[in-house]
Amino acid sequence: MTEEVDRLWRLHELDERANTARAVVVRFPEQKSSLESRVAGERARLATQTKAAEELLKTRRKIEQEIEAVTAQQRQFESRQPSVKTNEEFRALTAEIDGCKRKRSELETQVLIRFEEEESLAKQKPVIEQALKQAESERAARLAEIDRAEAASQAELDAINAERATEIAALGSTTRQRYERIHSQREGRAVVPVIKNACGGCFRAQPPQLLQDIRRGDRLLICDGCGRILVLPPGEA
Repeated sequence: MTEEVDRLWRLHELDERANTARAVVVRFPEQKSSLESRVAGERARLATQTKAAEELLKTRRKIEQEIEAVTAQQRQFESRQPSVKTNEEFRALTAEIDGCKRKRSELETQVLIRFEEEESLAKQKPVIEQALKQAESERAARLAEIDRAEAASQAELDAINAERATEIAALGSTTRQRYERIHSQREGRAVVPVIKNACGGCFRAQPPQLLQDIRRGDRLLICDGCGRILVLPPGEA
């Protein structure tokens, strides 16, 4: 195996390590986003509960004001009863008073319903607040862990890329240009091993003559299927 082919094999190993490290690094933002989404969801749930409770309270107070108005109207009718002079007027006032009583009864029923709904929401609030507190606590703990893991993984990736840069710089101009073009086109896998007489990238079987040339390891050989550089693993030449 020539020095250049040997260097290409080292680049293959570094690329595989870089791809693995990169796959780990890209997961960290998703993990952080998931933690933030959970906290945001609990906050939204608490905000919804709070708003619903405020709306119920607002509605109940409005109904209570209506009850006060109906009660005042009923008292007015009752105060006029002693001064009526005919049965017809008395019956009319009685009907008005009865109407006020029915209206007040209906409104009081609505108030009771709102009270029950408010109590139900009030019971939910501590549960939601606890869920939010737990989500925030877990986020804080997990973010610290993720930040440490992310920093370590990024440092590993940076070290691999630095080593790759050294190997790439040592390649001949033509080989370097071809390697970098394939690397950018094939998701970071420019060099692949020959496995059981097939390309380790696209698994296409290779012609016998090409396999012989690869075994000699004295020049750059490309897979006709995927365009990647083919290298025989060390010790198999």
